[in-house]
Amino acid sequence: MITIHALASAGLNRLPDGEWLLHSRFSQAINFCRPDGELLTFFRYGKGMGPTGMLLSSRQFSRMTNIDRLIKRGNLLWGAGITLYPRRALQLRLRTAFATPVDLSSCSQYSGLFGPLNQPLYAMPHYLDINKQLKRWHRGMMPDWSWLIGYGPGLTPSGDDMLTGMLAVLHAAGFSSQLSSFLPPADRLVRLTTSVSCSYLNSARKGEFSTPVQQVIRSLQSGRHPQRAVDRLLAVGHTSGADTLLGIAIAQRWLQQVDSRRMNARSGNNSYFYSSCGDGEFFSCG
Repeated sequence: MITIHALASAGLNRLPDGEWLLHSRFSQAINFCRPDGELLTFFRYGKGMGPTGMLLSSRQFSRMTNIDRLIKRGNLLWGAGITLYPRRALQLRLRTAFATPVDLSSCSQYSGLFGPLNQPLYAMPHYLDINKQLKRWHRGMMPDWSWLIGYGPGLTPSGDDMLTGMLAVLHAAGFSSQLSSFLPPADRLVRLTTSVSCSYLNSARKGEFSTPVQQVIRSLQSGRHPQRAVDRLLAVGHTSGADTLLGIAIAQRWLQQVDSRRMNARSGNNSYFYSSCGDGEFFSCG
């Protein structure tokens, strides 16, 4: 039996024990699933990790290429003569803090659906539709995202990635307790999009996000120049990073509009976006 001490794990405590079967295999990630739609992912070190799974070195990742069945007990996984155990567990939850607006003016990358990121937000297709649903949610009504969930290319469709970015902003802005109705219930969500995307959205509704998303939000909260974190997020997937970043920008713009209407007598910067304190690095440069 070969023992692999994974670099890190996240979210294993909320994944059920038992048998997990291979779902899909890619150059940077290997997905295992259960019949109920739960997803466990092994991430190759280099582009961050998601909210439920293990982070492996390239050598460790290569050992997983022929495994199609795993058994999970707590933080321990085994199958095909390999046992996996994480060296440390990460809590990939965002803290509530002020954040500066993300600047997309230098981002020439294209989203999966709406063209280049550096075009004016109001000129993007469906921008008004998204704002309409954000207003519905803010008024205590259930937003209708059925037209956006599962919409677009990719294993995590573009519309889902945008919703993930929006949820990251709303959690960071202190709306966590009000987000239970932001997305459809899990049993309905699984019928609207891919199982991989469903897993990410279910994590996002709980306030848990991939490390590239975490790094962007935390750099905006700390007031540090966010370009390095933005570039890392843009490198995720074909358009997933760009779509997530677009969702972040749209939600921040909407919050600015809401706050300026509600608090138009107040001078100074918007309370959601004024950064007044520093924050240590969440992840080491390595």
